[in-house]
This record gives sequence, C-alpha cells and structure tokens, in this order.
Amino acid sequence: MSRTAEYLTDLAEDAGIVAELEALTAYAALVGSAEYAVDTFEDAYEGEWDDLEDFAHDWLMETDDEYRAAMESCRGWRPSLDMTAWHCDYFHTSSGHVFRSL
Repeated sequence: MSRTAEYLTDLAEDAGIVAELEALTAYAALVGSAEYAVDTFEDAYEGEWDDLEDFAHDWLMETDDEYRAAMESCRGWRPSLDMTAWHCDYFHTSSGHVFRSL
C-alpha cells in the first residue's frame, strides 16, 4: 500500500468511513486533497450508479412529485434530461461513484 493510500486509510478510520474506502479514494483523487475528502465525503457522496443519468432519474423520482407523477402515468417513458446541467452539480467517476459538487 502506498504512503498516500495508508494516510487516507488512517484518516478514513479516524472519521469512521472505512466501509466506503473505495469511494473515498475516488473522491480524494477527484478533489485533490485527502483531508478535504474526509471532511466533506458524507455530504458529497451520492452512492454508486451505472451512469449519472440513472442517478438523476432516480433522484428526481424520489424528490420531485410532478416528475414522479409523470413517470408513473406514462409507463415506459423516460424524459430526456439536461445532462450538462447535472454535470455542473454532480460528478460520476469511472468506478461508478457519484459525488455532489460542494
């Protein structure tokens, strides 16, 4: 294990987020700071998704009553989303983790 990975693991253990170590490692690489990643991980991490569009649709189903009603009334229909806007607020890593911009 590299010194950086060891340091990040120690920080994660101290913060109690060892179960999400793979995601934390991806987040630290994204933000460029192990300390910042550990401090903000819980606010930024949105889970693991096949792609950002799947996350966006699921998030809208959970949070937007009008979106959910439209989806439930039109089975099989999936509206197109402005993914450029979603990319401004969220990042999807190659390992499948989604992080909210803070």
